[in-house]
Parts: sequence; C-alpha cells; structure tokens
Amino acid sequence: MQFSDLLRTALENLGRRKVRTVLTSTGVIVGILTIVTMVSLGVGVQNEIRAQFAALGLENVFVRPGERQGDDFFNQFGTPQRSSPITPEVVAGWEALPEVEGVSAQITLDGVTTLLELPDGQLTPVDVTGLGVFANPFRAAPTAIAGDITPVEDPGRMVVAAGALPRGVRAEDLAGRELAIVLRSPRGESQRFPLSVAGVSDLEQNEVQASAADMAAMKSWWFNTPSYLATQGYDLAVVRGVDVAAAAQLVRSMREAGYRVQSLELILEQANRVFAVINVMLASVGGLALFVASLGIVNTMIMAIYERTREIGTLKAIGASRGDIRGLFMIEAGLIGLLGGALGIVGGWLVGILLNRVIAWYIEREGLPINATFFVTPWWLALAALGFATLVGIVAGLYPAARAARLDPLVALRYE
Repeated sequence: MQFSDLLRTALENLGRRKVRTVLTSTGVIVGILTIVTMVSLGVGVQNEIRAQFAALGLENVFVRPGERQGDDFFNQFGTPQRSSPITPEVVAGWEALPEVEGVSAQITLDGVTTLLELPDGQLTPVDVTGLGVFANPFRAAPTAIAGDITPVEDPGRMVVAAGALPRGVRAEDLAGRELAIVLRSPRGESQRFPLSVAGVSDLEQNEVQASAADMAAMKSWWFNTPSYLATQGYDLAVVRGVDVAAAAQLVRSMREAGYRVQSLELILEQANRVFAVINVMLASVGGLALFVASLGIVNTMIMAIYERTREIGTLKAIGASRGDIRGLFMIEAGLIGLLGGALGIVGGWLVGILLNRVIAWYIEREGLPINATFFVTPWWLALAALGFATLVGIVAGLYPAARAARLDPLVALRYE
C-alpha cells in the first residue's frame, strides 16, 4: 500500500468515529494549550526583560574603582582607600579608546547626611543623585512641573523632584531660585552648598539631582580631602562601547586593570539561563497532561483493533503486509495528536490574547507605568508544539500498531 492510501484510509477510519476522535484529542488539546500558554508567558516576560536591558544599553559597561583588601575602606567616616581610582585622567584615557563611544562619570553620596534648605530656612532630608548618567526605563520618564529639568552637567545647578518638597511648598516658587544642599557630619558640623534650582520634576522620589562636580565638592568636605576627585576619583563610570562586542572586550581589559566591572550583557546571559529553566518547568506542567492524553490514545487504538479485527484480516488477505497495518494505525494515532496539537495551539494563542487584554486593563486601571505584552506565541513555539503533539500520538500508537500487525489473518477473518 502507498502512503497516500494509508493516509486516506486513516482519515476515513477517524471520520467514522468522530465523537471518539474528538474526545481522544481533547487530552492532547489540553496538554498543548497548557504548554503554549505557559511557555508564551515565559517568552513574553523574557522578551520584556531583554527590551528593558536594551533600553539601558547592552553596550554599557559599569565600572567601579578597585578597593584595597584588608583596609577599613569606604565607610561614611573614613576616606576610601582605592587601589584603582577612576580619576578624570583615567576617564579621559577611556574616552580616547577607539572602541569607546563615550564615558559618563558619577559621584555617589551613599552614607552622607544630606538636607535641602528651603527659602524659609526649613531643612528636609533628601537623597542627592547624579544627573544624566543613564536613563532608568523601570520608572516613568519625568515631566517638568516648573522650569527646565533637562539633565545638565554644569555645576551650580540642580533639579528638585516633587517628592522632596514638603507640603505647602509650591514648585513654581522654587524654579530659578537659589537653595542650598546642607551636609551634616556625625560630629554636628554642617556645610552649605548653594545651588540654583533649574527646575522641578514630577518624580515622587525624595531626591535632588546635582552635577558630578558639585557632588565631588560635597564629598571633599565630608572626607576633609580638598583634592578628593584627583586622588579618589569617581565612584562610578558608565563606559559606552561602540557595540556589544566592544563592551565585552572592555570588560576583560578593565578587570585586568583592577577595576570592578559589571556588564548588562553578562547579567542578561544569566537571566536567559534562569528563564530557560523556568520555561522547562512551565512546559512540564503541560507535558504531564500530554502523558495522560497519550494513555487515552493507546486505549482508543486498542479498542479500534477489537472493533476492526475482521477489517484487519481482510486487508491482510488481499495482500497488506504487517508494515502496512502497523503504518495505518500509527498514522491514525499521529493524526489524533496532530489534530489535538493544532487545536491546542490555537486555544493557547487565544488564551494568551485574552490574558494580555486583562493584564492591560488592570495596568491601565492601576495607572502603572508598564507597556508590555506578557504572553507571546512565536512561530517556533507553534511548530514545536505541533510536532511534539504529533510525536506523542505516534509514540502512543506504537504498541497498538504492533499488536494489530501481529494478528493472524485467518483468526481475524473468523473473529465475531
């Protein structure tokens, strides 16, 4: 018998028992639907994380100064003891490298007591952060309430977040005015650093953004080191490579030079490994349902052997070989898996669309700054699920097919 003859016969046999075929396929449908839905969630979240990392810049290399081991280094009372400081000269040398597109250096005031002095003399605690080192895609982009909030590196200016203003203080009254950042040491000493308010943003964080030069001056007073920037350097530098390959090369060379280096590409690689494990775990839930469905296929095909014993005998009597009979039943089992897989893929895709709309509605209702698609069904997932479902059907049909092929034609013809 030709393959086309076996396929046509298998389709006719399945068509004669439509209800049984549909019920047997239901288990496969549930299993594939579960796999597609679960893996689609993993793929969607993974794609969103990749997009967020790409927004930060996979070609960015985050460099921190090397620190001496065994010393009481970098606490809020003692001057940092750095083996590889990131001085302005080092930054200039990095900028001259052909594989470097640009360098942004930053000073941090971690552990330093900082206060914002308002026009009436009131002091309110704030966090002083750097300006324009890199964008943060995990929070909404700020908008200006008053003045200009464009990140600048010019000393003597600052941008105040609305969350840093006490109740009753109007943002419009601060734009263009001179306020002061006050540093207060544990000994009770304090120092004022007057800065002009360039603008007020709508951020709810309790923070003030200042230039690296002004923050270096604050750090110099805090550690009583007049030449702090020249000796201790910056606390963080973001080195932007011309591409991801250049960033990987910079990571190796800077680590060899004694700096502490972190790359988003390396973090993303670790995240991808974690998601690979998560996707396998999610798919295993549907795999369990498919295993149960395969038992249903085995049961259906064995029952079909009993019902079609005389038919099998007739086929063998007219010349059908054992291989033809085996192939016929395996094709039928494979078609059951194929049908269930196709319907399961469509079902999983529709469930993903529905859940995406529900999530989007919830995000919009809560006013969250998230614009993402959490359930994504790529073409490779659909093809893999369809092939896997068909394979499960064929494997489930191996035993019934072998049993049908072993039937003696004389016994089969006398079967009542």
